[in-house]
Amino acid sequence: MILDIDSYLAEVAENRQRAQSAARDGNAVASDRGDLPPALDLILQKGGLIQPQLARSPFAPTAARVGVPSREPAQIEYWWRSYGNEANWLLDPCASGIVALEFSVYITPYKLFCRPGEYQVFERTLHFRAPTRAFALFSIPPGRSMSRGWYNGVHWQSPVLIPPSRVPSGPKEQEFELSYVDPSAPLLPAFETLLRPPVQPY
Repeated sequence: MILDIDSYLAEVAENRQRAQSAARDGNAVASDRGDLPPALDLILQKGGLIQPQLARSPFAPTAARVGVPSREPAQIEYWWRSYGNEANWLLDPCASGIVALEFSVYITPYKLFCRPGEYQVFERTLHFRAPTRAFALFSIPPGRSMSRGWYNGVHWQSPVLIPPSRVPSGPKEQEFELSYVDPSAPLLPAFETLLRPPVQPY
């Protein structure tokens, strides 16, 4: 049977997840690192697929990533016991059905918020701060897909560092921990500017 590209990629991802789970089950890790940080629990509750990155820089190469993104609690706990605060954490937006909007904390990107009320949506959805950047997270509604007319600062195909990652900041490169502005905020649906029109039934 010939598979289309989406089915093929889904099958490859599933096989890699199985191999990762089997490797975890065969390697118990003794650790006193305690429970997962609340920030990791939170993104898992929102359906996020995440993985560790063994580098502080947001521009680290793919070689710094560990495993394949997962939302399986046992896998995330295994990574946490293995690496703890030594690792940063990456969200795979596309696989998670989440889009992340990044922009300067000093300048509002009006290209992204071009309709009345859209910036207020950003302030209400789950979002977090980096030293000079803000990141707003939105879910992709069922049956919808991202528009191809993306702007700079739209993370959909590219992974993004999430709390509680730590990044270098300032001339002395002191560590800054990413944190959610309001952890109780909902993950709101992406607004129409970012989405393709709904597919109309024949």
